[in-house]
Amino acid sequence: MLLYCEWVEENVLARVPHRQYVFTLPRLLRPIFARRREWLGELCRIAARLLAEAYDEALPGARPALILFVQTFGDLVNFNPHLHVLAADGAFLPDERFVALPPVPGNLLAEGFRHAVLDFLVKNETLADELRSRMLAWRHCGFSAHNAVRVPAEDAEGRKKLAGYMLRAPMSLEKMTYDAATGTVIYRSKMNAGLKRNFQIMPGAAWLELLCQHIPDRYEHLVRYVGWYSNRVRGERAKKVFMQAGTALPALSVEPATTFAARAKPAWARLIRKVYETDPLECPKCRSVKSGPMRVIALIEDLGIIHRILDPLGLWASIAIERSPPVDPASWPLYASLESAPFYPFA
Repeated sequence: MLLYCEWVEENVLARVPHRQYVFTLPRLLRPIFARRREWLGELCRIAARLLAEAYDEALPGARPALILFVQTFGDLVNFNPHLHVLAADGAFLPDERFVALPPVPGNLLAEGFRHAVLDFLVKNETLADELRSRMLAWRHCGFSAHNAVRVPAEDAEGRKKLAGYMLRAPMSLEKMTYDAATGTVIYRSKMNAGLKRNFQIMPGAAWLELLCQHIPDRYEHLVRYVGWYSNRVRGERAKKVFMQAGTALPALSVEPATTFAARAKPAWARLIRKVYETDPLECPKCRSVKSGPMRVIALIEDLGIIHRILDPLGLWASIAIERSPPVDPASWPLYASLESAPFYPFA
């Protein structure tokens, strides 16, 4: 996630103000998108079209700059498909000038999102036309669009944090505990308005089933770049820069593994410093001596060599823990209930 945040800041995001837009769906429709995950892409296209139309109406001929992130999870890891959009808070003119614009009203986006999604489901014969008419008449329809979060142009760290928030994992290990005696998972998070609780308690197998709902299908895109941030437009800008400089475009080639490894070597230490706020290359015994950072001199995997190095230092006994004997599956808490449960083969 941290590597993506650095990459998107350096290669995609312009140094202009940005705003977050969040589009949500009513609970009634969420199971449809759980069964037809490919339609999550249609939600992205609808949201991008609504934002592009709003910007074009405010500034004709201008192009928005959008990155759309699909999230399928809520605070309690329940299936809750929704969209996060990292959008430049304005639009770009054909001459590459940026013009700041007021945020697109949330109620306008929510109403347009509601009509477009319901029309799409009716067209694909997933929703009855009568139910669509009733949902359009509901006062609290469950569709929403929020635009309250804004990051100023000079806040590069804010842009990276916002991108990381949109790309985060469905769950946090810090919020999860596992009771091995009963085979039960307990997950604590924020209060969920739909479930009306701030925790999940379920058997381990059910928890794994819940997590599997958030695994994307093969070739399913969860991040999309639109407008000024699209791959094609960014490629055109890069080509223009090379042409103005009078140099040829660099040839596409596969980076040798050795070159990639050499370039990636410092990344692990830098990312550890970011996450844990400590330098893994700083020797704890040499902090007062300006001897420079530690460096990796060898990768040792042979157990005999490791023993000969650590034993004289008195460190071998602290890590030489006997491996536990294999566990009989029949002793697992859920084994009996799972063995007696009916089996439903996949079609």
